[in-house]
Amino acid sequence: MSNLHHNNKMNIKQKTTLVLMAAISTIAGTAQTHEQTDTIKVIENAQNITIISSGTETILTVDSPNDKNKFDRYSYKVSRIEDADQPDKLQSSDDMMFKLSFLKNGNDNQDNATKWKPQRYVTSLRYVCYGWNFNYGYKSGIKNSFEFSCPDIIGVDWLTSRYTTLGIGIGMGYTRVTSADRMLFDIEDGRLTTATAPEGADVDFARWNTWQIQVPLMFKQRLYKKFAVAVATIINFNTYSSATNRYTIDHTRYTEKITGLNQRLLTTDVIVTIGFSNAIGIYGKWSPITAMKSTDGPSFRKFSIGVNLNF
Repeated sequence: MSNLHHNNKMNIKQKTTLVLMAAISTIAGTAQTHEQTDTIKVIENAQNITIISSGTETILTVDSPNDKNKFDRYSYKVSRIEDADQPDKLQSSDDMMFKLSFLKNGNDNQDNATKWKPQRYVTSLRYVCYGWNFNYGYKSGIKNSFEFSCPDIIGVDWLTSRYTTLGIGIGMGYTRVTSADRMLFDIEDGRLTTATAPEGADVDFARWNTWQIQVPLMFKQRLYKKFAVAVATIINFNTYSSATNRYTIDHTRYTEKITGLNQRLLTTDVIVTIGFSNAIGIYGKWSPITAMKSTDGPSFRKFSIGVNLNF
């Protein structure tokens, strides 16, 4: 048995169509009467054309991108009837490739891969991140903390090749910083700082929360099937920040909220994710700009690791 496998992964211009025409001869009854049936299928943006010939059977599969940023797969099978009166029109995959030669844009010397026309998609709820921050440098009285964000609540992706995606979006983020044990947040001369809790106080929590509007600039490269790596620069507009203390003294609970903090308006993050495209990955993120100037509050930096969904 001979096995001929042609895998022509061709980038087709958007208006190019693939037309599959085949004649299937069948034998009806004992009189061996032949009936010819023509099947025509038009496939837009044909890609990943695969032809497998095995003995008397030829199978052709074609991928075509759909509106969901995925691919539809079409399969066409032809079987040859032995001792037929008329010769089979699909006796080898070479014959089929001859019939599809017009897909090379009329240039016989051109490589199988033609120019890819970028495709644009509207996206939503991408790059959902949950992770743990590790603070470093000038973090006196500060613990490590957590973050949650969805930088791409809505955005636009450009598929520049079958493997490469560029994107931009807009979303939101939330960061929480907690104080060290028996420490509370305080204001001294307009500067956010930490101070030791009063004598006998039982501290429930001391939190510093920041809300952000995020604009990500994203690059994703598919490495193998759905396994991919993504890199993004995220611009953060720090819209609101506040600190809250809650503690108990002599069975009396006290809650203090500090607002009007002087956080930086703009900060940036750099995030790298590796995992399964449009599914789940592990990310690492570095925040090189402090959330506050040293004259306005704690000026530590941070890096974080976590889980990235639908990246």
